[in-house]
Amino acid sequence: MRTRLKGRYVIGFDHGHHILPDAEVVYENDRIVFVGRAYDGPVDRTIDASDCLVSPGFINLHAVTNVDLQVFRIDVDTAGFPKPRAWVEGGGPEALDEPQTEASVRFSVAALLKGGATTFGAITTMASKRWEDPRYEPEMIADIAGQMGARAYVAHQVRAVVSYWDGAERHQSKDEARGLRALEYAAAFAKRIHGTYDDRIRGYMFPYTLDASTPALLQGAKQAADAIGTHMRTHFAQSLTEVHDIVARYGKTPVDYLESLGVLDRNLILTHALYIAGNGPYDDPEDRDLRRLARYGVTVCHCPGVYLRRGITLNSFSRYRRAGVNMALGTDTFPQDVITEMKWASLAAKFVEQTSLAGTAAEVYHAATLGGARALSRDDLGRLSPGAKADIVTVDLNQLHIGPVVDPIKTLVRHATSRDIRHVIIDGRTVVDGGTLTGVDEDAILAAAQAPYDRLREQFARWDRGHRPARVLFPAALPTIW
Repeated sequence: MRTRLKGRYVIGFDHGHHILPDAEVVYENDRIVFVGRAYDGPVDRTIDASDCLVSPGFINLHAVTNVDLQVFRIDVDTAGFPKPRAWVEGGGPEALDEPQTEASVRFSVAALLKGGATTFGAITTMASKRWEDPRYEPEMIADIAGQMGARAYVAHQVRAVVSYWDGAERHQSKDEARGLRALEYAAAFAKRIHGTYDDRIRGYMFPYTLDASTPALLQGAKQAADAIGTHMRTHFAQSLTEVHDIVARYGKTPVDYLESLGVLDRNLILTHALYIAGNGPYDDPEDRDLRRLARYGVTVCHCPGVYLRRGITLNSFSRYRRAGVNMALGTDTFPQDVITEMKWASLAAKFVEQTSLAGTAAEVYHAATLGGARALSRDDLGRLSPGAKADIVTVDLNQLHIGPVVDPIKTLVRHATSRDIRHVIIDGRTVVDGGTLTGVDEDAILAAAQAPYDRLREQFARWDRGHRPARVLFPAALPTIW
């Protein structure tokens, strides 16, 4: 089927994005065949988006696809997610059962689609896990994402070190053999799902964090990723504790350490990367580590919202770009709103650098489209051009809260949110139409998602070493009267 989509502004591509006022995108099945004005060929249907910005679909490179635990940390300084040793070592059921996990996954995928993500990198919450994901969970994510029409990269997450609490003391349990067994399964899983659901679902390798991995785990994961033809990612330099630990263990900065393991290349994605470039426990005034990441082609996935909640941000998004690092965006936490994440990335960079010239709308828009595509080695995503995938988002600009439009991209980043999205099209299939998910009962998905959050809230209270009830561990913003 050949479809014409008419827009107020179309973001075309020719060696870079450009703006086409009053233009069209024509796609046939899963591929774009025309971008421009006055298409004179036959079409089977026309979608009127004449009040809208027509954009390539957004790539949310790092997004929680189960219960987002960070919502419990809003306005709370000390609340962690402590796990007792007996449970970590294998006693008792999982924190969530399969039906509760399924409810959380359906909710998360629905939120991601409505948030404008035509491609997302699926991650799961590991604070409520032992050594790895329950093996049914990544399978569930791949199937639900595939059934709901998403384009997703899915991994079975692994680690060789887990933290637990013994009384008032925090300890770490290390079991490299266990981590390597999980890695073997993770590689088989990634290979098995790679290319399923008409190649909308692909696998990747995910040793969860730098400090919870060993050299063998990191090298094994990268070798598996290379063999499958996909990428590896890890949470990287996301806390001072992690950076101090790597320096103490190996006598190297995190970038030095990964270089010594031979895993730095363009198929590596480092999420967060906050504590480098002079923002960590060592000085790097010439940005040598950043320039080294750029030289190897490594991508940094910036997720500003989750850390801004805690008063932390990258130093800075624009600084990393100036060093030549490929930058992509992820929401990480809820809400899964890529447009708002662009706004946060932009404003945080301006604040850190104390200049209006940092964090430009063009920079963050590039990260949410072409930067994510480059990270995935996909020249068929993140752009509207003939031959590219028909992954398209339309955003309604004809609204009072958006106001007069002088520049559509600046308006998108400054004034819009995911609520302004009217269409999300993936592989030529419309999955969001008129701002509503197609073929999905949104009310039922939302209602079912409440139970997993309530269950985990109470579970963390039971695990709390101070025996505090949930209402004390996660206090309400205002007094609650029952």
